[in-house]
Amino acid sequence: MDIEALGAILRKEKDTGSLQELPGDFCEAVREYLESLDAEKKEADERWSEHVEDEIRSARMKVEDIISRRVGKIVKLASSGMKAPPKGMLEEEERLFEGVKRHVDEGKGRLFALMLDEKESESEEVKEEKEPSWHVFKTAAEPLPDKDGTEELHIVRILEDLPTFMGTDGRIYKVKREDVIMLPKTNAEILCKRGVAERFEGKKEDGGEEVNTR
Repeated sequence: MDIEALGAILRKEKDTGSLQELPGDFCEAVREYLESLDAEKKEADERWSEHVEDEIRSARMKVEDIISRRVGKIVKLASSGMKAPPKGMLEEEERLFEGVKRHVDEGKGRLFALMLDEKESESEEVKEEKEPSWHVFKTAAEPLPDKDGTEELHIVRILEDLPTFMGTDGRIYKVKREDVIMLPKTNAEILCKRGVAERFEGKKEDGGEEVNTR
């Protein structure tokens, strides 16, 4: 993977309405490429270091654009009534497809029930889905398994207001500065790497509560 390959992938994603099929090791290849640039920057002189920094910045922008465009297409496909994810999705993208599809189907069902004035009793599972997609915690917790058993959840503290985003679990998250929330591991790691969130930990000592973050 290099900057030219990322540029080619981004151009194709822009020019086609459908998802292009990416190599199964795409995420790993991008990660290794960025890590190699970081290593090169550390060993370079000041002049070359600036050049490498520009390449890192450009690569990250291209990766973010690729992800945004693919997520938009996945949400559209999942909302269209398609029964199964199409070919070309990465494993994590398939989870996103299934999560969005589940929430859309459940939302449609609730809307039909409201319009038809159906007074069906709600199951505990449905009630749980109606809970807010993020929660504020006063004490810390260890990473928890996702309810579907697909990805553990991590608790982070948000360091600045963020635009609304969709998690890898298909849920919509609306968060502000100083919120302490539970997120899928992938989203939590991305936000922490971007410096807009940090891992949250807390412990009680002598009957009181002490909250630490890192």
